[in-house]
Amino acid sequence: MNQKTKKIFTRLFAISLMFTMVSCATVFGGRKNTIKVEVGTPIRAQVFLDGQYLGETPFKTRISKYKIQEGSIIEIKKAGFETFTYLVERNPHLLYVAANMVSGALPLIIDVADGNIYRPNTRNIEYHLVPLNDQTLQSEKNNESQEN
Repeated sequence: MNQKTKKIFTRLFAISLMFTMVSCATVFGGRKNTIKVEVGTPIRAQVFLDGQYLGETPFKTRISKYKIQEGSIIEIKKAGFETFTYLVERNPHLLYVAANMVSGALPLIIDVADGNIYRPNTRNIEYHLVPLNDQTLQSEKNNESQEN
């Protein structure tokens, strides 16, 4: 390879690398997202992500962004209580969208294409587990009121 060809390849490589690194969410978003379950009753309930045990409440952890996807399910369980189910949704992070808009359309396109602009709604999850006995009594009351 001659000197001129090396320069061209070096410049093309530098330009392509620059375009992949200018996207705010790709650069600053990190590789992990937070799951935070600190408010709820009863305490010391078990937290699961897509069936995998994560810990007990109150609970906060950082987990790989590849494990938390659109449609993932967080379940909070405790013996004698109804299971609380939380569906994970991913929404565009407004700060990254604004920063990319200032930078130009290409960074926004890159962040949307690689999915880094989206953040899951897994911060500050609140839960209130219903005791199974209370649930049975409530359903019996509802059945009685429908019969009358």
